[in-house]
Amino acid sequence: MPYYYFDSTALVKRYSMERGTRIVTKLMVKRGKVAILPTWTVTDFYATLSTRAQEGQITRDDCYSVFYKFEIESKQGLYQFIAPTIGTYLATKELVLEYPFLRSAQVMHLALALELKPLRLTVVSADSQLLAASKTAGLHIINPEED
Repeated sequence: MPYYYFDSTALVKRYSMERGTRIVTKLMVKRGKVAILPTWTVTDFYATLSTRAQEGQITRDDCYSVFYKFEIESKQGLYQFIAPTIGTYLATKELVLEYPFLRSAQVMHLALALELKPLRLTVVSADSQLLAASKTAGLHIINPEED
């Protein structure tokens, strides 16, 4: 069973037509797959789409439609949500020392993905720094923007 860990850069591609959308769509229709979302990714997702609406890249109605579709799919069980524990936060100490170029959100993603490493999951992200650190840490990666 494939396990995919999505950050917000990948999640947004599920709901908008942009570079990488085709790859994310292909992953999401795989039979038996588990799409894992950290809880804070939801806020990043909402903020990204809201910003796009404010900047005129999408309409406000489109933004609300995407929010609605995401919420419906979430309620239908398309995503498995995972929240960090105190252990996750404590693990970030070593990660920030090992990967000083990562921002705090990237470190949190890496810490949480490493906790789930026994699942042999794949980190799906368009964030090149997160992907580089994930690969160095022994995780499988997919950059949907590299077709």
